[in-house]
Amino acid sequence: MTPADPVKVLIADDQTLFRTGLARMLSADPRIEVVGQARNGEEAIAQTLERRPDVVLMDLQMPKVTGVEATRRLMSEAPGVHVLVLSAYADKAMVGEALASGAEGYVDKDITVEDIVNRILTVLPARGRRARHRGAELSLRELHVLKQVAAGLSNKQIARRLGISEKTVRNHLSHVFSKLGATNRTGAVMGAVRAGLVIA
Repeated sequence: MTPADPVKVLIADDQTLFRTGLARMLSADPRIEVVGQARNGEEAIAQTLERRPDVVLMDLQMPKVTGVEATRRLMSEAPGVHVLVLSAYADKAMVGEALASGAEGYVDKDITVEDIVNRILTVLPARGRRARHRGAELSLRELHVLKQVAAGLSNKQIARRLGISEKTVRNHLSHVFSKLGATNRTGAVMGAVRAGLVIA
């Protein structure tokens, strides 16, 4: 994909009116190309593997396969895709689980289409090596560790989930604290929340 290419987006939501309306509005932006619409998590996985979107807008509460499970499967079956959680309900536990599974952010259905487009466009720099926050750079691994912290996982749980040692987790968090100017886990998460990287 070159900077001139539109971002390929797949929308996964079981509410037909919302899904089709959002697709129509996003398609009006020349920077966005809607390549598919899925009614449930099962279709989201199938269409992602077939159409290879850059970003999937993933509703959390869908039949057959939930958005959380679909996100988890896409991280292993389509590791290059970026997932943004899409929900009308601020279910922090569920959003946290999706972030811990690999989703890169949370989009409230109540925000404007312009804001959704901006979130789609700003998530793409992570396809390179780094995500920016206040001029600091977080590596993808550091961002992933921070998302696990935001989901409430301990260092031991994070190490087990990511297949790394607790010492490595502590090292990553030390780098995150330094880059974000934070002195503890709460400060780091709050800074990331303000930047839209994670939801607390």
